[in-house]
This record gives sequence, structure tokens and C-alpha cells, in this order.
Amino acid sequence: MAELKQVEIARLAGVSQATVSRVLKGDPQVNDTMRQRVLAVVRELGYVPDARAQSLRSQRTRLLGLVVHRASEALAGDPFFSALIASIVEQAGRHDYHLCVDTARTARSQRAIYEELLRTRRVDGLILVESETHDKRIERLSCEGFPFVLIGRYEPIDAVCSVDNDNIGAAFMATDYLIRSGRKRIAYIGGPAGLTVTRDRLQGYKTALESHGVGYDPHRVAFAEFNERSAASAMAELLYLTPPPDAVVGMDDLIALSAMREAKRQGRRIPEDIAFIGFNDSPLCHYVEPRLTSITVDIPALARRATEMLIMLIEGHEPQPKRQIVPARLVKRESA
Repeated sequence: MAELKQVEIARLAGVSQATVSRVLKGDPQVNDTMRQRVLAVVRELGYVPDARAQSLRSQRTRLLGLVVHRASEALAGDPFFSALIASIVEQAGRHDYHLCVDTARTARSQRAIYEELLRTRRVDGLILVESETHDKRIERLSCEGFPFVLIGRYEPIDAVCSVDNDNIGAAFMATDYLIRSGRKRIAYIGGPAGLTVTRDRLQGYKTALESHGVGYDPHRVAFAEFNERSAASAMAELLYLTPPPDAVVGMDDLIALSAMREAKRQGRRIPEDIAFIGFNDSPLCHYVEPRLTSITVDIPALARRATEMLIMLIEGHEPQPKRQIVPARLVKRESA
């Protein structure tokens, strides 16, 4: 199809197909008058070459892509992604690359964005976030041979280049701390159930309970979207339990803080009645009373390693090791 399009462009511009090909490749030896004739026809036809055909660019775009499954307004209020994007922009800039961020409200629109990126090649590579068990994005990009790095985990762990926290270990750390602090009825509020990070942190929570001989109660596990209303609703359901939880491990700070606000609204004292721990140690932890205990994640390190690995792939090198882990630690504050 791309070959036929170039034949048509050549006919309309009154030049050879070889000249069209040279113009599309950005060959500086092409006469400027002839170049303008070809480009005028290209614009008139709205021609964009197939990803597997000759590209309009003569070199890399020096753009890295990040597609986030959030509404734009929700992304601005998400402390983790705000910090992650800022760190990627900084790291990419050090290598003379720029970051292109797309947001998608639905899974369908997210798929459409990835297909468009593959078709047009307007970015040189992609940083993926929030992986799922059978992630169609990873399968598609791997099949196309398109450079990408995952911030997260994917099975088998050496199948793709990835950077991640030890999410199982981090959730174990949070739950273990609560148990050692005397809490008996610890609940877990995860993010969307299909996300790998949600399941990994749930596994760490369950393993910590088991290591202390505390029985796992599935009624003390809830899932929420990454917004205040959903997290508050999940907390309200947990408070209906008899007896209610005396501690909560939240998937991230936004979920933990929203749950804590709902508990306070219902008259619970923090931490006397219920203790709370979040993840990511965002600035939000300091803007509430009591301040939120949180698992700190080295977001700049995540961004640096992911960006450097992706640029290596773009430039034809194979990062080693393919999977890298960034450590986490517990920051104790008044909520637990």
C-alpha cells in the first residue's frame, strides 16, 4: 500500500518514484524546488507511511512515549505519576530526548493510541506502566520489535526489559510493621484488581500475615480505582465489617489518604482506632493530620533506570540485567 502511494505521489508531482523516496528520507541532495513539489502532494494526499515502510523522518524523533490510563485531570492530581513524569523528562533531557505523554480514559482509547504510535513511529520507544497478567501491549510491541521498557513486573521476568520496586517485599514490610505494632485485623485496599502491582502487594500482605500466624480474611481485602471517591467507598465497606479493621495498608498514598479521611468522617480516631500506611511517600503525606506513614519509592531512580534502558534499546544495545529492582523503605509517621 505504501509503495502504491509513492507511485501516485510521483505521478502527481511529475517526478520519479526514486525521487519521492529520497524526499521522504530527507535526502539533502534533492533539488529544493523538486522537494517542495513532492511535499505539496504529500500534504494534499494526507500521506503518512506505514510503520514498516519508509519513514518521513531522516533520523530518530528523539521522542520517548508514555501512555497513562487516566483522564488528564486525574493525572494532574496523582502524586506518583506527576513525580514519575517529571523525573523521566529530566532524565530524557540529559540524553537529548524529550517525553511525549498521552492519556487515555478507557482501555479502548489506550489501545488506539498504541496502534497509532506503532503506525506512525512518532516516538522512538515507549515506557510502559501498570502491566497486567496478559498484557496485550507487551505482546503487540514485542511482535513489532518496537523498543520499550516496563516500569513494573511481567512474567516470565526475563521476557522484557523492566525496572520495578520489590512490591511483594514492600507490602510485606508494611504489614509486618503493623503486626509488630500490635494490630490484629489488618485490611488491604489495592488498586484495580487486574494490575500486576495490585496482586504483588496483595501477595506481600498475605505472606506477612502467614509469617506471623495471622489468618487471611478475604473480607478485609478491597479494590479501588485511583481516585478519592473509589478509595473512600472501599474504606466504607471495610468499616461495615464486625469487627472493623484496626489497620489498613493502602495501595498508594492517594488511596490510603482517601480511606483515612473516610474513617475520620465516620468518627474513627487515627491511629488509636485504625492505623494507615500508604505507598510512594508523596508530599501529600505531610499535608494531613496525622501525617501518613508510607513506603518510600525512589521515583527518580525508577525513571533514570527506565529511561537509560530504553535509550540503550533504541540505539541498538541490550541492557543487562534485563530486570532491575529499586529498593524501598518504610517512613514512619503518626498514622501508624
